[in-house]
Amino acid sequence: MVGSLKRRPSKVFALPLALLLLALSAVSASAAISPGKGGVSATPAPSPTPAAPGTETPIYPIQGPYEYWDGFGGARGHEGVDIGSPCGTPLVAAQAARVRYRKYHGAAGNYVVLDLKASTVDLAYMHLSEPSIARTGQRVTAGQLLGYVGDTGNASGCHLHFEVWDGTWYGGGTPVDPMPFLSSLERPSKRAARQSSSRR
Repeated sequence: MVGSLKRRPSKVFALPLALLLLALSAVSASAAISPGKGGVSATPAPSPTPAAPGTETPIYPIQGPYEYWDGFGGARGHEGVDIGSPCGTPLVAAQAARVRYRKYHGAAGNYVVLDLKASTVDLAYMHLSEPSIARTGQRVTAGQLLGYVGDTGNASGCHLHFEVWDGTWYGGGTPVDPMPFLSSLERPSKRAARQSSSRR
């Protein structure tokens, strides 16, 4: 756990949040978060479209300490994963993409949506501390700075709400569980520690 993180009580959102579907050849359809329980189940997650040959190596979107909070699904229809991290922690593009949206919403706060290069996958990053430094239409590379973890909008503490969409974000696409994608990007030691603690 990230010792310095303090979470405020969870709030029920009137408007569902949605933001992130990641294409990655290294993604395995392994364990998925059980809706509303925060545990790991044996339910295979949908396999995103593989990254196009020649694209940069995907990278974890948070460049600093983090811990998983709320998972995908559950009673409130959570369309992504909440990842707690101290406010001000850098957020980067997980893969090469074009910035589809860079906006503010009352529930999502400052957010940015990436249209992954050579795929049908969109990724959404929400609750950024300030508007993303990447502009709408801009091409970004894996690891390029997008902004910083914040608590803008209807947030219960400093965190990234991350979504993966198969298809266009809120334009006919469908949100999918981002955990298989995120797990594939974690350092092996971090992934092993998280999987070990979930078995207890």
